[in-house]
Amino acid sequence: MAGLRFLERLREMQRDPERRVAATPDEILQSVTQYVGKILNTRKGSALIDEEFGIPDFTSAGISFSNEDMPEIEREIAAFIERYEPRLKNVSVHFTPESGAPLQMVFSLNAELCCGTNDVFPVHLVTRVDPLGKVTVS
Repeated sequence: MAGLRFLERLREMQRDPERRVAATPDEILQSVTQYVGKILNTRKGSALIDEEFGIPDFTSAGISFSNEDMPEIEREIAAFIERYEPRLKNVSVHFTPESGAPLQMVFSLNAELCCGTNDVFPVHLVTRVDPLGKVTVS
């Protein structure tokens, strides 16, 4: 079950005490997707264990979400994910506006998923930020 987060491994062992094989790449990707969603929904300074954990509140930071500000937002999100989700490497984030959803901010996240010592898979995730700031990852 290597590749899963600690609490996920404990839950899996509770469900199936006999299972001792490594997690599949699909299980690891599902774990990563869920965790990226959790960390992107955490505001910087709200985690007691680490003041740096979380995404800054870009609206109160004086950022206007213009084309000039977007590269900085993309870099900050990518650096945050790469720092706190070690199973993803070479993370890049790009703003991808959708004409059908003008009140949502959509980012494409591309990275390499490390599933063991030699197993690396390309990953493409889509993050959507709704008008209230809630982030969903798929």
